[in-house]
Amino acid sequence: MSGAEYIPHKGDIVIASFDPSAGKEIQNRRAALVVSNAKYAKMTGLAVVCPISHAEGNRLKSTRLLVPLHQKKTDGYVNPLQFHTVDFRRGRFELIERIAADSLAQAVQTINDIINATES
Repeated sequence: MSGAEYIPHKGDIVIASFDPSAGKEIQNRRAALVVSNAKYAKMTGLAVVCPISHAEGNRLKSTRLLVPLHQKKTDGYVNPLQFHTVDFRRGRFELIERIAADSLAQAVQTINDIINATES
């Protein structure tokens, strides 16, 4: 499902546009995990997403902070370290499938750990 009628829900795996981007930011159209809820999306027109990559050569792969993903239609790693807020209409979201509950929980927990970490 895509287009103006689609409202992203927490746990959706979508194709999204990450352009424009700069520097080390995720680029192009790629798979992403929606970690915000539909109420937020309806209210703001935005979705918080984590990019999904194959992590080939990614130095973070060994940290175990990337969430392995082995779905029916999507393989790779959810990267909760680079979560983004994206206008889901301009980003032309296309729903692929829903993520397993345990993988969603792991990604959200990593984001919570980043946000709630105390400063040294």
